[in-house]
Order: sequence, then structure tokens, then C-alpha cells
Amino acid sequence: MGPAALTRFEGRAVLVTGGLGGIGRAIAQRLATQGASVYLARRPGSALPEHAAFAASVRHLELDVTSETDWARALALIESAAGALYGLVNNAAVLEPACDFLELDLAGWRRQLSVNLDGSFLGCRSAMRVMARTHGGAIVNISSGAALLAVPEAAAYCVSKSAALGLTRLAAKAGARHRVRVNAVLPGAVDTPMLWRNLGEGDKPDAFLQALTRMHPIGRIGTPTDVAASVAFLLDPLNDFVTGALLSVDGGQVVN
Repeated sequence: MGPAALTRFEGRAVLVTGGLGGIGRAIAQRLATQGASVYLARRPGSALPEHAAFAASVRHLELDVTSETDWARALALIESAAGALYGLVNNAAVLEPACDFLELDLAGWRRQLSVNLDGSFLGCRSAMRVMARTHGGAIVNISSGAALLAVPEAAAYCVSKSAALGLTRLAAKAGARHRVRVNAVLPGAVDTPMLWRNLGEGDKPDAFLQALTRMHPIGRIGTPTDVAASVAFLLDPLNDFVTGALLSVDGGQVVN
């Protein structure tokens, strides 16, 4: 990474939701390394993680992504502190342990769609309003390779992440006249605590990992830094002609 790349986000404020997870932390680290002022959001009432102080340029705030009031408060705070919001990464998500489609109840369905889809919609709309008043900006929605796969044991997650792709394309078209770019990243299986919560009772971790690895032609599952690198690319102001893109970061999973 050359010197120019290290300061590409200098003076730019970026909000990353889902800050308690491994992907959110990796994104924040990557952007902070490249000069961004990062605002890392976590669920209201949740404790700061042990890694909270990993970078001086990262500030922490509470944000319920399903609350319009919380979005307005968080963005007002960032505007007041930074003057403008350049970037948003809609990373907050819920993936509940595997549940057979016939056993999935309406409450569980709505819980996942509320965070994964409604939260991304509110983020796109709220951030776009703020960015339109200044010099535009860039939004990245974290979808999933599951958006393109039919996994009956993760129905609500698959549907919510598939809908997020439609949201991304629609928001890209709506935001273009306001100089706001909107793109999506579709990770494959990524080594995070959320992934490992799907380890079934009695399942062996090695066998679980091997089964996931076989789904990725490149021969391994992903890491949070894989996702962070793709997010930084899509947010990069030098890539200001890229919008509406749906970028798979999955080791070839969806072409397997």
C-alpha cells in the first residue's frame, strides 16, 4: 500500500454500523489506517468491546439501526463533530442459528429483516439526506453470498440480504443526482463469531470448517480483512464512477 493510499480518506468521516463484530472492527481499522475519522456504532446498552481503543481516530457511539430517531441523533452528532459525513457502511446484521424453514416463526423472520433490511434502508436514506447537503459521499451495504443462494435453514437471512441488493441498486440510482454512490459487498463465509454460532450441538468444529471450505473454490473461508479491503475500495473517492456495483468477496462461492 503506497503513501497516497494511506491518506486517501484523510479528513473524511465514515460511520460503520455493527461495530461489535469482527467485520465491523476490521473495516474500522482499515479506514482509520487510511486516514478516516471513523465512527463505530454498536447496539444501545452493549458494552464497549476489549478492542475499543485500537485506533485514536475511531470514536464509538450507540445506534439502534432500526430506529429513525437514533439515526437522526447519530448523524447530527457526526455532522457537529466532523462538519460532514463522507461514508456509511451498513454492516449491522443478525444471523440467527440454523432454523428449519417450517419451524421459522414470524417474530424471528421480522427480527432479522428489521435489522438486515430496514436498518440498511434507514441508513441509506438518512445518510443520503446528510450527504446531499454537502459534497456527496459513498455508502456500502454489506450483503452476503447467501443473497444468491437458497438456504432453507437461513431463510430470513437469505431473503433480507437478497432484498439488500435491490435496495443497493435502487439507492444508487436515487443517490446519483446527489453525488452519493451506493454499492454492496457480498461476503462468503467469514471467520467471525456470528459464523461460529451456527455450529450445531454435537457438531465438530473441524468438520464444520471443512464443509464451509469446500463451498469456496479458492480453498479457504474469508477473513474480516478480506471484506474490509473491498469496502475501502468501494468507498475510495478515486473510484467515484463506481455505483450500483454488487461485489462478491467469497472465494468463488457463488460460481461453484
